[in-house]
Amino acid sequence: MTHGRKPRRQGKRFVNPLQHVARQAGLHTAQELATTMAPLQHSARMLREGVATEEHHQVLYTGLLIALRIERSGIVRGLQEHLDAATQAMDAIGQRARAGGEWRQTALYYQELDAINTAVDLHAFQLRHLSRGELQAIVQKLIHSTRSAGNQVQQVQPEQLGLLAA
Repeated sequence: MTHGRKPRRQGKRFVNPLQHVARQAGLHTAQELATTMAPLQHSARMLREGVATEEHHQVLYTGLLIALRIERSGIVRGLQEHLDAATQAMDAIGQRARAGGEWRQTALYYQELDAINTAVDLHAFQLRHLSRGELQAIVQKLIHSTRSAGNQVQQVQPEQLGLLAA
């Protein structure tokens, strides 16, 4: 019993500041890059094969939005036109797939396929030059701006995409 006293609060967890800074400042390992890019590559493959679900489209579109934010941050520059072309292709694919009200799988035109594949490769290039902290900050800004615009943020698990955890 607390006898009218406030319950005891849990103490702060100790984090070694030097380890934290070193982790945030470090570049991604090859395994981390592969884990990060796997859902994007899988979604692009599903779109290419014409069997993509709306979740695949959303995952790939979110990856493009992150790539655009990285471009705007100035860390990795010079990819704006390629990323814009891929975003326009994703918009066109989304409009065609939702034309009847519900999501229907659609075929891709060569230009759309080329723009999306190029953007996925360029995003992998961006991630190789970004530190963990920079990527985390960019993703958090994107989440906050999405929520402040009144949209929902949804976390998709690999199992929902049909992507097996390696």
